[in-house]
Amino acid sequence: MIGLSSRCSCRGLFKKIYIIPVPCECIFSLMMFIVNNLQNFQTYFVIHGVNTRDKYQLPRPTVNLSCIKKRAFYSSIKILNSLPTYILKLKQKKPKFKVALREYLIAHTFYSLDEFLSNSQITFPLQHQ
Repeated sequence: MIGLSSRCSCRGLFKKIYIIPVPCECIFSLMMFIVNNLQNFQTYFVIHGVNTRDKYQLPRPTVNLSCIKKRAFYSSIKILNSLPTYILKLKQKKPKFKVALREYLIAHTFYSLDEFLSNSQITFPLQHQ
């Protein structure tokens, strides 16, 4: 379609034509699930009432079974807490959250969930404060 060889990496190409890989699409879908069902989740600020740096994050349920940790509910909270703060602040504004998340995923083009979680410390270059 584009004329690249089979050995060429598509990472730069995805950024160029604004396509996100399948793992990023899964991340996007899980985040939209949380945003669409925010009434079922409580942030740390709602629980404790203390204004901390983690106030926009969701507490993960304490579980010991790995089968529960692999489920979508638990993974989605873990993924949400790994997003940059400027995106977390937009949870209540669905259209802006959707656009900011898609821009973030296109800019980074993660090929796996582990790559996304290990990259959570790096912030997006164009932070919308």
